[in-house]
Amino acid sequence: MEAELGAIAKLIRSLNDHLPSERKSLGELLMEEKPRVACRDGSTHRMKKEELQTIEKLIGLRWRTQADRLRLPILIEMSPDCGRSTAKIRGSVYCDIVQAILERNRETVDEMVIFGPEIRAIRKKLPSTTQYAFIISGS
Repeated sequence: MEAELGAIAKLIRSLNDHLPSERKSLGELLMEEKPRVACRDGSTHRMKKEELQTIEKLIGLRWRTQADRLRLPILIEMSPDCGRSTAKIRGSVYCDIVQAILERNRETVDEMVIFGPEIRAIRKKLPSTTQYAFIISGS
């Protein structure tokens, strides 16, 4: 059983090779001519300026003084614990952005669960500034 869990964990790690090795702040990315982050697999992930500007507008005055807390890309966490076609968004600023895109009233503080149609809406609006992260339960 332990060997199987190890193999699954290794598979999950390989599924996440596309994730950035270090995320950058919105301010840093806006100053770059060609915004990008380095990925774990050695590639780079480019982000569209238009999307960065959309995020800047969405965070508005509430987060402007804490803009360094916003690191991109936004991670959409896919986990078997969430259920089928369900994901989590973690972090207040990220939840605010997602709720603004979904045109929802604020329901959560630090974490929210989103469903298939909402995931698609977020990815449609912010395809280059969001990425899927595959998570395996710690229990």
